Amino acid sequence: MNQHNSKMRKTALHLMAAFAALTLAACGGGNKSNDATSDSAAAPTDRIGISYCDAHDCIGVIGITDREGEQSVDLFRGQDDALLDSIAAGRTVFRSAFNVYIAMGRADYDDTLSHHVILFDAGIGPQAGGQLPQRMKTAGINPTDVEAVCLTHLHFDHLGWLLDTAGHVFFPNADIYLSAAELASGKDNERWQQVLAAYGDRVKTFADGETICFDMVKTHVVPGHTAGHTIYEVGPCLIVGDLLHAQDLQLEHPDFCARYDGDPASARRVRKQIYKWAAADGWYLCGAHCYDHFIDIDE
Repeated sequence: MNQHNSKMRKTALHLMAAFAALTLAACGGGNKSNDATSDSAAAPTDRIGISYCDAHDCIGVIGITDREGEQSVDLFRGQDDALLDSIAAGRTVFRSAFNVYIAMGRADYDDTLSHHVILFDAGIGPQAGGQLPQRMKTAGINPTDVEAVCLTHLHFDHLGWLLDTAGHVFFPNADIYLSAAELASGKDNERWQQVLAAYGDRVKTFADGETICFDMVKTHVVPGHTAGHTIYEVGPCLIVGDLLHAQDLQLEHPDFCARYDGDPASARRVRKQIYKWAAADGWYLCGAHCYDHFIDIDE
């Protein structure tokens, strides 16, 4: 994986009115604050986001919790149960969530300055009590604003809002992006096949290391959780999908895998690699199941 030449500097951006605030940030151009703050113990709808501006681009990322959740301690058993019980300290569940992330910004793309809205994953959806539409509205974003949905992988809790309760396309102006390896693994996934039929030729694939979505997003295909699980690099953030399921356990103890991981050995290796990369270069980790939307691995 490519790394920056120096540790990234980050700043918090108040995204009260998504496009307007980001436009103001873009006009400032070129400077990044050293004294970043992020939204610890994030609210379901975050108007505090993370921004990154240089001479060419200005990108802001916000996190939205589609639904709060939890992960059973038992999902991690069979590895080091004594240590697990010590960390759990009598709990039967770890706090979790079902998150999506939205990147908005100005991109110097095809020699023009333009603003774009990109969604990462699509939450657990209406059938499971997801609140994404209301929480997007609170953040000043409409489904019609979304131009691209980048999927980390094809598990049902990442596809939820691609279709509404009637099975219709929920993001009418969006292309859907996923890795070619993940697409190949989805032939027996009934929900994904419904999505694929609904979006048709607007489903796009990529290989590892490509830059997509108006040159705003770089892809890192990291098999482990699934065959084509992808981490997205956007602004100052790594959208890490299911790199981890229980932050209170796996941030400090990356050798623990949930039973959801298809290849636990690869999942452990990738988790350690990403943690090391994030710490070295100052990325925020943005997890689909973390209750903190922006995790500074240095902390």
